[in-house]
Amino acid sequence: MISHDHTVQFYNDDTFLTESLASFIKDGLQVNDTVIIVATAQHREALVKTLTPQEMAHDKLMFFDAGEQLWRFMVDDWPSEFQFRKVVRGMIGQASQNGRVRIFGEMVAVLWVEGYTRAAIRLEELWNKLATEQSFSLLCAYPLSKFTGGKDKGSLLAISQLHTHVYNPHSSVSG
Repeated sequence: MISHDHTVQFYNDDTFLTESLASFIKDGLQVNDTVIIVATAQHREALVKTLTPQEMAHDKLMFFDAGEQLWRFMVDDWPSEFQFRKVVRGMIGQASQNGRVRIFGEMVAVLWVEGYTRAAIRLEELWNKLATEQSFSLLCAYPLSKFTGGKDKGSLLAISQLHTHVYNPHSSVSG
């Protein structure tokens, strides 16, 4: 049976996000999930400082650079479904053979921050489509500072509707 959670964490500051991600990772490792982190260099470095050396060296914890992975499937500033499936299945493939997989993906936030809002929404849709074929839990995160008033209300709502769970900046993800 295919199951998935697609959660979004909105956040106001990086410290909050790092703490939330550290809990996400620790909770996953405690239940023997494979944890895949696809994050910016800044957030990967923050996690290195937050997690213990034993957690960082855990064989079920994998790190990828969000920008590098993202641009492997972008074609003319738009996510190619074929390339996305190829890249993400490559990340998830072997990990899923060892049990449940949980992923933190920051690629959508990279697109959003760079002004590719429609591409970010499309990428969320591609994740949902892939989730009908493979089991995984996905956590996305968006900095609220990149949403500007009235013009982004529709986009914020669209993003929220593409997720099974929505966490505001005052509640962190765990479990």
